[in-house]
Amino acid sequence: MLMLTATCLMGQLRLPAIIADHMVLQAGQPANIWGWASKGQKVTVTIGTHRMDTQANRKGAWQVALPPMTYGGPYTMTVAAGKEAIRVTDILVGEVWVASGQSNMEFRLSSANRADEEIAAATNTQIREFEVGHALSRTPNDDLKGHWTVASPQSAGSFSAVAYLFAKEVASKLGCPVGIVKTTWGGTDIEAWMSLGAMNRLPQYSQLMKELSTSDITANEALGRKVEALFAKAVATERGKAEGWYAPTWDKSHWAPLPVPGVWTVDSLAKIDGVVWTTTQFNVPEAMAGREAVISLGMIDDDDVTWVNGHRIGNTKGYTTIRRYTIPAGLLKAGLNELTIRIVDDHGNGGCYGPKHLYYLQVGDQQLSILDNPWKYRIAVVKDMMGYVPESPNRYPSRIFNAMVAPICRYRVKGTLWYQGENNTDRAQAYAPLFQNMITDWRQQWRQADMPFYWVQLANYKNAAATPTESDWATLRAAQNAALALPHTGQAVIIDVGDANDIHPHDKQTVAHRLALMALQNDYGQTEVYSDSPQPVEAHTDAAGNVIVTFDHVARGLKAHNRYGYVNAFAMAGTDGHYQWAQAEVVGLSQVRLHTPRGMVPAKVRYAWADNPDDANLYNSAGLPATPFELKIDRQGAVPEPRQ
Repeated sequence: MLMLTATCLMGQLRLPAIIADHMVLQAGQPANIWGWASKGQKVTVTIGTHRMDTQANRKGAWQVALPPMTYGGPYTMTVAAGKEAIRVTDILVGEVWVASGQSNMEFRLSSANRADEEIAAATNTQIREFEVGHALSRTPNDDLKGHWTVASPQSAGSFSAVAYLFAKEVASKLGCPVGIVKTTWGGTDIEAWMSLGAMNRLPQYSQLMKELSTSDITANEALGRKVEALFAKAVATERGKAEGWYAPTWDKSHWAPLPVPGVWTVDSLAKIDGVVWTTTQFNVPEAMAGREAVISLGMIDDDDVTWVNGHRIGNTKGYTTIRRYTIPAGLLKAGLNELTIRIVDDHGNGGCYGPKHLYYLQVGDQQLSILDNPWKYRIAVVKDMMGYVPESPNRYPSRIFNAMVAPICRYRVKGTLWYQGENNTDRAQAYAPLFQNMITDWRQQWRQADMPFYWVQLANYKNAAATPTESDWATLRAAQNAALALPHTGQAVIIDVGDANDIHPHDKQTVAHRLALMALQNDYGQTEVYSDSPQPVEAHTDAAGNVIVTFDHVARGLKAHNRYGYVNAFAMAGTDGHYQWAQAEVVGLSQVRLHTPRGMVPAKVRYAWADNPDDANLYNSAGLPATPFELKIDRQGAVPEPRQ
């Protein structure tokens, strides 16, 4: 019986990776179950009281649609074909959402604000995540690598923070299982996530699409596999681990100096991938010696193993994860202690990065910086590329979709959560049609024309501007906002929770909550929930020559989060297009009045139009921030009725 569980006994009968132990099926929809068997073979699928028979086609593929089921489980499903059988266990029926995008969706719960608290409370085993492995393909694949994981204090730290916190809120409100299908890849363009069909409809990409279909990249891919195999062997046998470089007794006096934090920029490291050992010392007062402690190391690119005073205290894979390791009682000594980190950088940048405040030792309520003394490094392995050109996921469109989305489009879901756009800010003007095209195409791929599609608008980031200026980030936010013209869409505005110094803001609780509000209101009938951020309807001049901006989605009225009632971050431009800051205040429930600068004939108005509009403070009564925007000013004064 043990050998039957999620295992094919004779090798012909096979299920896709996503149909496996611990999966969550979407309630209220026919559940597609598919796989492969011998050509023409009868296949029987049984779950609960349902039994469905089908026959494998000439290519051995088969599929059944189970009748819609209500919340519940756990169930066991048996798939049988001839003498073969597969048992899939611990199946729940609940709500299933796709969580996709780049690194801010990939960002793990272990790196979010209040991570320890969230992880310790992750005891709802009805929350599950299916994590899709990174892969590229020139054509759509029929399967992928991935696995379902049940949430627990031991596993939840590796979940997508946004997706987990969204699932937690939905599960709490509805009292049902929630499954997240996470397919993410940091640093990726939207084009990589769009299907071949969607990209072929865009003439400006015709040359790239032609290259993708005709280029012979097979040899380079084969060389890449060889490089990775050799590198894995070199990592496993590298001399630093074998010789014990982690020991305080190992002579590190000749190691070279290394700036920390930051990705590697020194000449010997900047252009290599490999295994690099780093070390530093930190001073511990007598009162803290011998006590249990936590050490925080920011983020490390890509993987690490960490020692303190020669004792291994932890290891982590993944460059978006903040390292926080527990140092057992009795290990710290008064005076100088040694920290040594073995970093495996297998692609792209390497190093210990993130804000300086993430590098500390904490004992009780007391924190000490671990950046006071110099850091040093020594190279153990340099990855021999042998002429291999690494395959950036952004080199050609569609390849992530082919490998990481197409194989799961038959899996029935409730909707999609999307967090991407940072990588397209250098081409922000082109984002609007791409994004709307992608939403429409994903709905077609899932064959769910009204599939809810909710996204996160880009957060505030970079230095705040002293004067009104152009902004690619603001332009891309406007492109995201334009997609609200499509039905069954929603946008979580997070212009108030970003970080000027970190493209990965750590407040994922607010992000997830605002996404959950949309699902709860729009898809689950929670009428007491309000989910829409204020949106401008129009702008016109009044009799005094000032500008009145009227808003929609104000709930019970607009609010300025300012003790004096002033609204910040508004700017106005005349016919010359030159923007100036404008004094503004809320008037009535749904309007903001801007005082026109002397001598200006107002033509356009902007709000929060900057990379980092850190003083934006206009909200509705539900506590949701107004979306950044640019709007032409109508001097005719026709004002449509706003919605409350």
